[in-house]
Amino acid sequence: MTDIPDIPLEQIQQRVVAMWMGSFYGSSGYVARKLGKKGLREFQDQGAHQVAATFKQLGLAEPRDVALAMATNDKNLFGSIIEVSEEEGAVEIKRIRCGLMEGAKSFARIGASLMAKEHCKTCVEGHWKKVFSDLKLNLEVEHTDDGCIMKITRQ
Repeated sequence: MTDIPDIPLEQIQQRVVAMWMGSFYGSSGYVARKLGKKGLREFQDQGAHQVAATFKQLGLAEPRDVALAMATNDKNLFGSIIEVSEEEGAVEIKRIRCGLMEGAKSFARIGASLMAKEHCKTCVEGHWKKVFSDLKLNLEVEHTDDGCIMKITRQ
């Protein structure tokens, strides 16, 4: 029997990012080609509504709970360097280094048309703002060179 090697965590995270981005943008590209911009918006809306429904089902309704769930996934699945802090009436997610943004930059370096800024716009406008709206939460975002700062408050 042949031994199957273990993969270091950093390489696992890079592969998860590549698989996630390939699946998301591959599906989005197909939907856009077949159904146009309206169909793509509907596809993105459906995904955001499903995420919000999952958060609700898990009992994640408070800004702190949602932020910790997001940060846990970003850190562990995508290798992001991330902090969550609370201030009066708000929770802040600071992506010091966003693993998905790094993935977008990597794809761009090998000739893919995906740009990090385009990915960030899709991430915020096409997904998270819709998720937070369904959860009756507000989202403000400040983009940085290597990530972003998301501020979450109640509506």
